[in-house]
Amino acid sequence: MADEKAMTSETTAKEIVTPETDPSDLSVTPVQDELKLSELLILASLWMLFGFMLWFYLSAFHGAPVRIASNEILSHILGDHFYRVIVNPDQHFLLQVETTIPFTFRDGTTEALGFVVNPLVYSYGLPLLFGLVMGSDVSWIRKGVIMLIGYATITAVQIWGVVWQSLKMLAFNFGSQTYQIVQETGISDSAIALGYQLGSLILPALAPIFVWVLANRKLVEQFVGWRVGQIMSKRNR
Repeated sequence: MADEKAMTSETTAKEIVTPETDPSDLSVTPVQDELKLSELLILASLWMLFGFMLWFYLSAFHGAPVRIASNEILSHILGDHFYRVIVNPDQHFLLQVETTIPFTFRDGTTEALGFVVNPLVYSYGLPLLFGLVMGSDVSWIRKGVIMLIGYATITAVQIWGVVWQSLKMLAFNFGSQTYQIVQETGISDSAIALGYQLGSLILPALAPIFVWVLANRKLVEQFVGWRVGQIMSKRNR
């Protein structure tokens, strides 16, 4: 009896240790650690500092499309009253809007009116997006694609801001003469106020966030703990 019990227990042990499946199927696949929100914030902050340096020192280059597009749009709106948009000779990150409108300055001299616009106040989202993209755990190709989309979006925001700020300054900063010229274009005060507020307060802050969230939906779902498909399924019930 003792021998039979020993043989039975040995057979049972062998059955437990030796599975029916092929041992090659039991290879352990490494699980990639998910990026934590705290890690993303730290990485994004570090990359953002580097991005701000690139954004400022390369402003004369990445601001060139803004200058060209703003020049064409203002020329179309103002007609013969507009001359050109150039880079400020003293500070290359600024744009100088030149018109053909004669304006009498405080010293009594009368010359063609010109004023300075800072396009960087509308593009601070670019280094922010750079930090978020570089801190994300996606491939380099995907990072490059997101940055190109973000650059195009923020460039459009810059063009919007420069155009509406120029119209706002002509309408409200230089007296009745320039105000009348803007009124002749058919653009109302309400439209100028709305365009300027959108360009200076809302679009520069939201544009980089929208681009990053839409391009990293899975990562956002991981952070918030739910998915869009789950919400849609609950609504259909």
